[in-house]
Amino acid sequence: MHRRSQTALVLAAAAAGALSVGLTACGHRSQLTVTVAGHEERMEKGTTLADALTAAHARPRAGAQLDVQGHVLRAAAYPGKTLLNGRRAQRSTALHEGDRIQLVPGRDRTEGLARQIVPVPGGMPADPQFVLARIPGVEIVVRGAQSHELVSARFRPSGEARVEKAVALTFDDGPSPDFTPRILAILKRRHVPATFFTIGYLVDRFPEVVVGERRAGMTVGNHTYNHPEVPPFAELPEALVQDEIDLGAQSLARAGVHAQLLRTPGGSFSPATVRVTERLGERIVLWSVDPTDWRDGTTAKQIVRRVLAAVRPGSIVILHDGGGDRSATVAALPAIIKGIRHRKLRLVAIPTR
Repeated sequence: MHRRSQTALVLAAAAAGALSVGLTACGHRSQLTVTVAGHEERMEKGTTLADALTAAHARPRAGAQLDVQGHVLRAAAYPGKTLLNGRRAQRSTALHEGDRIQLVPGRDRTEGLARQIVPVPGGMPADPQFVLARIPGVEIVVRGAQSHELVSARFRPSGEARVEKAVALTFDDGPSPDFTPRILAILKRRHVPATFFTIGYLVDRFPEVVVGERRAGMTVGNHTYNHPEVPPFAELPEALVQDEIDLGAQSLARAGVHAQLLRTPGGSFSPATVRVTERLGERIVLWSVDPTDWRDGTTAKQIVRRVLAAVRPGSIVILHDGGGDRSATVAALPAIIKGIRHRKLRLVAIPTR
């Protein structure tokens, strides 16, 4: 009886061991290896694609909708994709040994463009501008379809230029604490709007004079920061041209003026100069009448005679309120104004557009 009990115990132990080995083997056989986003993961048999993604905390990155400047309009606007062995699959699909799950991120996409044609019946001035004339046409404006951010604006002429029955007086090389206020006083007294093209480093030195120009209702434009003349402005490296224009505009901004007009030193320009200027949001304005009031020894009478002999409808006259002794220009100004008005011509500032 005792021997039978021992035999039964041995058989029971053997059976238990066999069962344990069987369960272990079964346990190994119940698992499988899959690759999720490049990493091997052990999963239970019967795991679905959805279960595997949840267990691995894996989700494809969604793409964003961007505006035309590259800023995010909507995050996670375009979902990514999950591929099983290179193909789309239902999330309920059961996985098999060696399956590969790939996460394909959503692509960032830039908003579409909206194109608008805006009639400009009054016309647009040329760039560079030499006279007061406007060309009729349309402005082709391209913006972001959602953000409405400006992408480009281009003017397309549709007719002949119309010359204005007006004259613009312009003053370069200021501001001058000595001569600019005297010129402003004459212009204000005679109700004459004019345009002042200022040099950046002088604006930084005498910002209160620029403030006085604006208070008097004058238009203030950019004449670069340092007024480089040698070599000619158009022959400078493009980066230096851009710096001169940009720094001049920054000086004006500190004085409260948003620069939209540029007069290049010596009137020097090239197609590249025009492109840089447009890119910086400005337009080149030159002149059609130059009495050379800047030359040493030029008298007030000579300045008056030269201006009135050359002035026509649409003329842009260049004078100077800085860069030297401008007493002759100050003295000539009342007679110039009177002579232009005697010809039935209006006196105007340069329009900013």
